[in-house]
Amino acid sequence: MKHLTYLFTFFIITSFFTMASASGIKANSTDLVIHLQGFENSKGVAKVAVCNSQKNFKDSTPFKGFDFKIINNKAERKITLPYGEYAIKVYHDENNNNELDTMMFGIPTEDYGFSNDARGSVGPPEYKDALLILNSPKQKITINVK
Repeated sequence: MKHLTYLFTFFIITSFFTMASASGIKANSTDLVIHLQGFENSKGVAKVAVCNSQKNFKDSTPFKGFDFKIINNKAERKITLPYGEYAIKVYHDENNNNELDTMMFGIPTEDYGFSNDARGSVGPPEYKDALLILNSPKQKITINVK
């Protein structure tokens, strides 16, 4: 009888995890909807860099990178990330050259933005100012691109 009880318990637990996997439930991850607004036009794409440390926030190699299609001067996409700390950087790559165009002294000529709408006084903001904590199954943020 003990074997039947263990077998039954195992079957129930296994069935739950199989159903959870099939339904798309992801343990300890967030479906993050990123809404971008403020684009002057819908040319090109929005380049989105998801950073999970201060180091890759300052580097040019993010944790994950995405291209968002801009429609009617807005862009939105859902991405799935493990729970944790993140900061997001965005720029409007109007000419599709895969770089943030700048003029003299590195001043950007293409619009950009950061999570929490963080802004630096000279240059990009600090990682801590753009920091997001993802710790629930669904979250949504809005970034204003200027």
